[in-house]
Amino acid sequence: MRRTSWRKIPNLTGDQEWTHDNETAVATWTVKAIDKRIIPEGSIIVISTLITVGFGLWVGMGYAAFLAALPMTFIFYKQAMQKTVFVYRATSNHLEVCRWQDIPDMVFIFIRVIPFVMIGIVLMLLISNPALSIAALAGPALVGIGLVSVGGDSSYQTYWQDFHHDEYLWSEVLEAMLDAEQGLIVLTLPYELPPEYAAQIENPEQFNSQDVRLYFRKDQQAEVISMVKDRIPDIELTPGRQIYEL
Repeated sequence: MRRTSWRKIPNLTGDQEWTHDNETAVATWTVKAIDKRIIPEGSIIVISTLITVGFGLWVGMGYAAFLAALPMTFIFYKQAMQKTVFVYRATSNHLEVCRWQDIPDMVFIFIRVIPFVMIGIVLMLLISNPALSIAALAGPALVGIGLVSVGGDSSYQTYWQDFHHDEYLWSEVLEAMLDAEQGLIVLTLPYELPPEYAAQIENPEQFNSQDVRLYFRKDQQAEVISMVKDRIPDIELTPGRQIYEL
């Protein structure tokens, strides 16, 4: 599965502040990609949706259960298929990466509205069928209350739209892997844990490297691969498969 969006998006390089803007860029590109594991993120929501629909069909309220499942489906898409925006700028010596979560403001408004819809459905089920156990409907109600507390927190939006800027030296690249199927190149560079974290971890020396992912769409693939090969001519770009731990 290719992790990059098929839609072309504007090159946002000119909108960013670069540390090495005094160096001539040899390549710049912008891409949206799913930069995490997909199945674990969405499995809980899928299971919850199936339970909700199944319970609704069992008590003869399939339509209401379907309406209750719609918000869960939306949350699954948001969590499991959420893309990250990557803006890359490569010079002869440096690679800089700006990234942030591609979450429109409308999503956070929707999260604030969903809970009231879910609570309304729960009340409708209770009114239409008083024999239903309150305990059986507590799950959807608690989900709604939880979303209210999350969606209403301004720090939630700030957290998920957090901006990151990183820079690397081409001369420090140790290994390079091409995962053409998923649409990325993985560069391995040396890494040293900050002292405050190293003091809390047993055998901190094992965390001595870091991976940098260069995503690209199909129409960007040839240019990006050629640029990387030119920047690290002494390192072989080996085919492989990127495994996502988180």
